[in-house]
Formats: sequence, C-alpha cells, structure tokens
Amino acid sequence: MLEEKQTGNPVFDYRASFRKRADRLQRLLILGGLTLFFVCGIAFLGFRSEGLRVAAGLACSAGLLSLALGLAWGFYWRNKVRAEFRKVYGTADERR
Repeated sequence: MLEEKQTGNPVFDYRASFRKRADRLQRLLILGGLTLFFVCGIAFLGFRSEGLRVAAGLACSAGLLSLALGLAWGFYWRNKVRAEFRKVYGTADERR
C-alpha cells in the first residue's frame, strides 16, 4: 500500500489514496469520452461510405457512454466518501 502523507486534518487525510485513484479514473473516463466523441464526430461528418459512418457513429456513442459513466462515477464515489466520513467523524453541526 502506498505511504500516505498525514496533514493532521481528517478531511484531507480520510481515504486520500482512494480519492486520488478515483479522481484519476473519473478524469480518464470524462476526457477519454469527450475525445472519442469529438474525433469520431468529425470523422462521421467527413466519411462518405455508409459503413464507415455507422462505425464512427457507434464510436461517438461509446464516447458519450464513457462521458456519462465518468460523471456517474464522480457523483457515486464522492457521495460514498462523504457519507463514510460523516459516519466516522459526524457532521459539523454535531461537532459544535
């Protein structure tokens, strides 16, 4: 397991390595999906052959799916970590 730096602030220290990996995966899904969508979308507009247009259209759809998965993953992992943190440390209102 990777050595984690301890800042002393539980907000930053709580599951820091997981948050870093989850953020990288989310960024990969979103940027990869956008890139695939735009590149294949431009190719779709330029192709004259019906077979190539179908293939480019499917690739555009895969790019949109990857983008949607990246957004959904981002909401999921952030809410999960937030709920776990609140379960362990409580909310700010409870600490007052």
